[in-house]
Amino acid sequence: MQRLQRKLEADIRDIKLLILDVDGVLTDNRMIFISGHQEAKNFSAADGFAIRATTGKVLHYAVISARNSDITIARCQELGIGDVFQQWDKQGALADLMKKFNLQPSQVGCIGNDVPDIVVMERVGLAVCPADAEREVLEFAHYQTERKGGKGCCREVVNFLLDARGINLLQLYRDRLKNA
Repeated sequence: MQRLQRKLEADIRDIKLLILDVDGVLTDNRMIFISGHQEAKNFSAADGFAIRATTGKVLHYAVISARNSDITIARCQELGIGDVFQQWDKQGALADLMKKFNLQPSQVGCIGNDVPDIVVMERVGLAVCPADAEREVLEFAHYQTERKGGKGCCREVVNFLLDARGINLLQLYRDRLKNA
């Protein structure tokens, strides 16, 4: 990940909750509409593995998206993400999450790629944007991933947070297999 201009005041080892946007972060930012008012989204399996392997053990995850989508709900259920907010007021969703988990801003991270994410990014301890984020987001991010949205950017952030704690994703996966 590339370090950006914004000063980082939080210790990344203290991040307990990682908030994810959907379009442009968990997906490649494309919306595919199929006849019959159905839609399709392109999610990264690499992101999914890292989230599923660490959820509840190392990190908690939440999704805040400005768009309502049944596909988002299904993907989050598959990954074990129980806190899904699909609402325009992302700031209100952040406040609800911090209250629910009794967290300080310095304990929350966020990955966002576009203007609606800025109201969350400017209030958390760690703000990250994907390689293909909109330029307006860059000044609010502490880091920018090498990978694009929907192409492994979440996996890159998860690995970054694990590395800071001295945790190896492979070992974590092996440990979960033993306990399964």
